[in-house]
Parts: sequence; C-alpha cells; structure tokens
Amino acid sequence: MQIPGALGVIHTPFAYFVINIDPIFLRLGSIAIHWYGLAYVVAICTGLWVILRYTRGLGLHEDSIWGVFIWTAIAGLVGGRLYYVIQQPDLLHNFILKPYNIIAVWNGGMAFFGAIFAGTAMLFFIAPRYGINRFIAIDCGALFAAVGQIFGRFGNIVNGDILGQALSATPINIPAETCAHAPCVAYVSDPHYLAWAEVYLNAQSFAPQGIPFQPAPVYEILLNLVILAILLPLRYRLPRIKAGLFFVLYLALYAVSQFIVFFARGSEPITPFLGVTALKQAQWTAVFVFLACIALAFLVWRFSRPWAYSETDPVPLPASLAERHRARMQALATRDTTAAKTPGSATEKAPTDAQSVAVEIPPWQPARPTGGALRNVFTPPSTGDVSAGQ
Repeated sequence: MQIPGALGVIHTPFAYFVINIDPIFLRLGSIAIHWYGLAYVVAICTGLWVILRYTRGLGLHEDSIWGVFIWTAIAGLVGGRLYYVIQQPDLLHNFILKPYNIIAVWNGGMAFFGAIFAGTAMLFFIAPRYGINRFIAIDCGALFAAVGQIFGRFGNIVNGDILGQALSATPINIPAETCAHAPCVAYVSDPHYLAWAEVYLNAQSFAPQGIPFQPAPVYEILLNLVILAILLPLRYRLPRIKAGLFFVLYLALYAVSQFIVFFARGSEPITPFLGVTALKQAQWTAVFVFLACIALAFLVWRFSRPWAYSETDPVPLPASLAERHRARMQALATRDTTAAKTPGSATEKAPTDAQSVAVEIPPWQPARPTGGALRNVFTPPSTGDVSAGQ
C-alpha cells in the first residue's frame, strides 16, 4: 500500500526497512549541508532549550549558563571526534598521515564517550569562573547529553555509518523499483530476515548497498529513551540529596546501555583484553566507566552538598557577571533615554525596557520574553544593588 508523501513511504506489515536517502540534505553551490550535521544542530539546540529551563528551576542565572555552555559544547565536539579517531584500526594511515580526515566530521564518526569525558572535564574546570557549583554543573551536562544524543543518532541512521550485525553476506533481492529514487524509506515483506532490519540503497551512504543489518542506532535511541525516562523524574530530586548524583546515575546507565548495544554493532572489531575475546573496545570502556561510577559516587557523597537553591531562592551572581550586567543595562537605559528626548520618538512616552526591568520587577521574577529569553532581575542581599540578566 503506497501512501503519498515526501519520502514515498510504503507500509507493509512485518517488513524490513529499505533506506534510500542521500546523506547530503541540501547543496548550496559548493556548500553541502549534511543530515549528520543537521542532526547535531537539532541535538544541541534541543539540549540547550532543556538546560535553560532546568537551570532556571535550580536558581542559576542565564548569564552563567551561556558562558559555560559554549566552552563545554566545543570540548564535547572535539572530544567526541578525537576519541572516535583514536579507536580506528587505520589510525596511522588514514588520520595521522592524513590529518585533514581528523576534522572531516561530515564523513561521520563521533564517539559519545569522548564527548562525555571532554565535556565533563571542561565543565568541572570552568564552572566556578561563572559562579556555578562544579557538581551541579556536571548534573546539567548529564541532562544535556541524555537529551541531545537521541537526536544525534538520527544522523547515523541516514548516513549508515553505525551498522549492526550483517544478516546476509551478500545483497538480497529487493523488489524491483522499491525506493528506486531518493529520498525514500520503504517496508518490504520477507520472512527470511529480521522484521526491523535496515537495508541501504543510496550509493552515497556509508553502508554496503543491499545488505540487511541490525538497526544498531535505533536500539541505541530506544535505550536512550529508557535512560531519559528514568532520569527526568529525578532531575530535581537527586541534587537536593547531593549535587552530582544525577551525573553519576546518568553515566552508569549510559555505560550499561553501551555495553548492551555493542553486542548488536557490527562495524567495530572485537578487542581482546584480559584474556576475554568477546567484547569490543566501547564495551571495555563501558565496563571501566561503570566501575569508575562507584568511586565517583563516593567522591560526590564525600565532597558535594545538597543543592539548596531554586528559582525563588537563586544563586547569587558572581561580582564580575553582576558588574557586566549592570554596565549593559545602564548603557541600554542611556541609549533609550536619549532616544526618548528626540522629538517624535516612538519611545518618548513609554518606559524603556531597561528602566522597566531595573525598577519595576522584583528580584528574580521573569519579565516579558525578550529575544526568546526571559529577562530577570536579581538583588544581591549583601549590597542591595540591582543587576539584571537576560
């Protein structure tokens, strides 16, 4: 049964998937926008939206979050790429001797463990500079990772660069004209193969054409959804016990998910270690990370404290950020006051945005949305000065 649509999806019960999608989403002259990159943009934007809402509930100021986020995102992307590169069997010939390939992320290849390691290290190092507790910072990073990775894996599905075990050594007989033209996703009935296997047809994909594979990235998305379902009800509760416990739980759950899903992955070789010849490198990493979570839980319990702040009782801004805000708001007030004195000015009778925020809004209450963000005011109890954040 054919259902019209942009992807030409064919619905047949109990069928394997046929995927014929060009990894390049859009070409603008010599510029190519890849599905993989688009998936990462969606992942980062969605994760950031969740984090801004989450940190507001924890009483953290937006100005603190933005600085930490930018540096952590860069560290996560670099760490994820480098950790992928060092795991490759052709590391010397394809990466060390051809360093251009190291930065060619559009060709696929990110190891999420590397993103976690590098991003967490950056968070732990830089958080105090923005007035954020180190342990609550890594909690925020864990929530960002749990949300963002789900979207990132959709890019892998289109690319075909994460493959499960092959279910056939040779290409199978796909009905003629099935998904002959991209973009297309189809279901094809065949009792001889796994009902949810995936078969790639596009010549530009990374997967061999016509061979059915276990849908490893789909398994990973489902496991990530399970992790998220466990974490979301605990995102505020665990920091009230000890800041940092949320991160430890996420890391342990993610390690378990990777240990499971890599049994279905066929694109990574077995890595013999300690006399065991049944596990892959990512599974060994997962084992050691899970064991490290025991030590991390002890350290969190020993050195961390319960999180005592909230949206109604926020964290005081560091003096440097407060001063920066004060200067920015004063500049806005001066500019708008000058404009108000101009004859015929539209702002002549209306209070300026900066003035209304600084005078009329009580501490830490959101004003009207401004540019997609909420503008807040906070009055440090020690000085009585007003500093605004947006």
